Amino acid sequence: MQEQLLEAAGIIAAKDGIAALSLNAVARQAGVSKGGLLHHFPGRQELIHALFIRLLAVMDRGIMALMAADSNPRGRFSRAYLMYLASINETDTSRQLALLSLAMPDEPVMRKCWRDWVLQHLAQADALDRSYVGNLVRYGADGLWLSELTEGVTMEPRERQALVTRLAAMTYEESSNLSQSA
Repeated sequence: MQEQLLEAAGIIAAKDGIAALSLNAVARQAGVSKGGLLHHFPGRQELIHALFIRLLAVMDRGIMALMAADSNPRGRFSRAYLMYLASINETDTSRQLALLSLAMPDEPVMRKCWRDWVLQHLAQADALDRSYVGNLVRYGADGLWLSELTEGVTMEPRERQALVTRLAAMTYEESSNLSQSA
């Protein structure tokens, strides 16, 4: 039942935005009573938080798959993060994640959830991921993604690809520089 409610919430968020995500709308979309919804989610904030956790798990699986396919352990998390965000397309899941991410500044629970997710990954990451280079690559990925969310595509595809390639290359360059100094 919880998954059905989150799916309904996701459909509404993707179609009409977070502002349209009322308990009545979600109950109606899921075909359940508002009381049935309240049994699983006592309020709108809890529903939004659960939806964000669900979408973050999708993102996490994608990043983990990219990390598993990367043969270079140095900077692996930052590269996977970059490649994941650079490859997001206009699916309902990416639209939901985008809308919830844009709502994050006003949602302290979501900000904490996001921060905890990043810190968990960084705790397991290497020195390169925790360095200024790793931060720069991830912030570049965030900027590219946010720019495209809010402004639409503003770069030619070749220019965009060159940016992503250059950011990824920074992790390999720094990786070899760290290896030489070790």
